[in-house]
Amino acid sequence: MTSALSYAGAPSPPYRGHHPLAGFAPTTLRSNRVFESNDVEYTRDQISIILQPHLLSPKGRWQGTQCYVDHFPIGRVGLGTIHFGNMQVHVPSYAHYLVALCLRGSATIRADRKEYSIGGSSAHIMIPGEEMLGTFSSDCEQFFVRISTEAVRAHTGFRHLVFQKELDLTSPAVMPWLQQVALIAANPRMAQMISNHPLLSSDYERLLLNLLLAGQSHCERNDAPGQIAPASVRRAEAYIHANAGAPISLSDIAVAAGVPARTLLDSFKHFRQTSPIRYLKDVRLDNARERLRHRGADTIAEVALEAGFAHLGRFAADYFKRFGELPSDTQRSR
Repeated sequence: MTSALSYAGAPSPPYRGHHPLAGFAPTTLRSNRVFESNDVEYTRDQISIILQPHLLSPKGRWQGTQCYVDHFPIGRVGLGTIHFGNMQVHVPSYAHYLVALCLRGSATIRADRKEYSIGGSSAHIMIPGEEMLGTFSSDCEQFFVRISTEAVRAHTGFRHLVFQKELDLTSPAVMPWLQQVALIAANPRMAQMISNHPLLSSDYERLLLNLLLAGQSHCERNDAPGQIAPASVRRAEAYIHANAGAPISLSDIAVAAGVPARTLLDSFKHFRQTSPIRYLKDVRLDNARERLRHRGADTIAEVALEAGFAHLGRFAADYFKRFGELPSDTQRSR
């Protein structure tokens, strides 16, 4: 069952007393439910659209848990909640900054070769370019704040800002940020007004980011590129370059990369704006061009076959599309 709806009822967080989340009620989000479903693949696809590509797999036998996501975007910032039961999540590489905490339940995150716990007063900040493996309890409801890399760069001028990953919600320095997030999440009218006015949205982005910068240790990493491809993409590229002349398939590339084919497709699309098979074809064409330019005795058919092309006519058409000339033109010009 899948549906998109507005939803106003949900269990209240179990926090009481002086806990930083005591009385926290994300009313804005409850009325902005993106979907509800007990289908794992549908849930994964929808979360991939809202956040980014990832692998979602049940821990143990799937019990048909009703999964949902609430999400309210304000400019380049997004507030949301996620519930999908006892799951394991693999994110090859984060594209944006993501602050995650638990309204209910708990989670364990492995990132940067370390293990972090989320729950109660402990939150976590994911950094662009990092790989993450997370395990979530069956009763876990996550609350997240997604901040785009573009917003961070626009407001700070930093190319790659790195936060201390562990976020203590009881810290006096962090409380102003948490209170500002809670204020918007609990006030639908205020949230809608901010969302509807670009200047207010920009001011909110700046306020939220500046409060986080003031409350949490951070630094700028000058040697980091803006979009860091995950290790799985780099492994796939290395395998393709090493085996371009062989009859390899998407399945072969995914096995070499160490991720499912679906995850690899999503990662290539996001970080390379192409597919693994298209990347393979381009590598083969580049190799063929190099051979045609520097090896005199080979025929075009021999070069095509050695590069990995079995169909000579298709090779010529693809070659012309990529380089604007036929293989024979390249051969004559050497």
